[in-house]
This record gives sequence, structure tokens and C-alpha cells, in this order.
Amino acid sequence: MIYCCSDLHGCFDEFMELLRKINFRDNDIMCILGDNIDRGPKPVEMLKYIYEHDNIISLMGNHEELLLDYIDRGFDGGDTSLWDKNHGEVTRLAIDKLRKDDPVLCRNIADNIRTWDSYLVLEPYILSHAGYNAMKFKNVPPSIESLNKMTPSEFIWSREDFFKCKGINDYITIFGHTPTRSIRIAFNQKQSDDIWVCTKYKDKIGIDGAIAYGGQLNCINLETMEITIIYPL
Repeated sequence: MIYCCSDLHGCFDEFMELLRKINFRDNDIMCILGDNIDRGPKPVEMLKYIYEHDNIISLMGNHEELLLDYIDRGFDGGDTSLWDKNHGEVTRLAIDKLRKDDPVLCRNIADNIRTWDSYLVLEPYILSHAGYNAMKFKNVPPSIESLNKMTPSEFIWSREDFFKCKGINDYITIFGHTPTRSIRIAFNQKQSDDIWVCTKYKDKIGIDGAIAYGGQLNCINLETMEITIIYPL
């Protein structure tokens, strides 16, 4: 089976409970849509688990980009205000400790993150952390080749420029980044942390249930479309 979840934000215990609940096996695949770190209590445990399991694939999220920027600047050098604004302190302290305790593992984890893709196509689905900048499609027909015109930042920072616009023809994009409760607010819909399905264009599914904010962890089985929900432990 192929599963998809997103925005775990250091909620490692809830992730372990999810794997237990879906009876995750060695021949299954879990696709995480980025943002495994920050906010929650166990960011390094998340990164280490992903690094150690070949059948768990993560895409790049904006929080991982902030972590790599911190590492590339020599760990404790430079301005970390943007990362701090995005609740990165817990990860910064944890990665600093890992660097001292096990520098080889720290380097291996960082190198592993650098290999993460911005998006993944599993027809008929496009998986991406934040979607993409669909505003670029205003004057051109959106097609799968259009993804090549996106910058890495547009896959990890997009919000209303994605979920309020028409997406790529014949594909459904599954994304995180913007909590589904926030998407529903943008559309004046009843607030919920359940997955959000674009009823206008029928080309998007938002799955960030804001687990790190006391919401829920949403997981989709891409073969059966069965949804599994984990609440904060």
C-alpha cells in the first residue's frame, strides 16, 4: 500500500501510532509531504526515523529548508529570526545536541534531507508540500510539464496562489503546508481539521490537520482512498 501524510512537525509519537494503526509493513510506502520538524517535541527522532527507513519518503518542506539554511551557515551563525518565527527553536536545540553527540549521524541526516524532492508524481496524483504557484497558469493551459517552470520555493511556500486557483489538468494535487482549518476559513466554510477536497475544480486535496496545534494527523491510502486519523497523544 502507498500512504500519504504531511506536516508531522515533530509529533513523532503520533506518527508511530499512525504506523501501528495502519499496520505499516516493509513492503508499504509512506510519502510524507514535508515539514517533519519544528513546533513538536521530537523533530530529530522524526528525521532519524525517515533516514533509517527506505520505504518512508519525505518531500521537502519549508521547515526543512530553514533547517538546511541554518546548517549551511555553520549551525550557530547568522540570523535565525525567520526560523524562530516559524517555531524552529526546538529543532535548533535538538540538532545542535545531535551535532555534538553524533556528528556523523547529524551529517548523514542533513545529506539525506538534501536529496528530498520538491514534488512527486504518482498518477493521477501530484504530491507536494504546498502545491505550487498556480497563478502562473493564468495565460497558459496548465499541464504536468508546467511543474518544470516552478521554483523550489513555490513548492514549499505557496498558499492561496495555489488552493484558490485551478490546478493542472487531469491531476489531483495532494498537499499540506496550509492547515485545512485555515483553507476552510479562506472559503468561509465550517471549520474542521479533516481533509479538504476542492469542490470547485476537483483537483486538490489538502491534508494538513494541524496535529502540532492540537488538531489531528490525517493519512490517506492512495490505493483505496481510505483515511486514517490520529489525534494528539
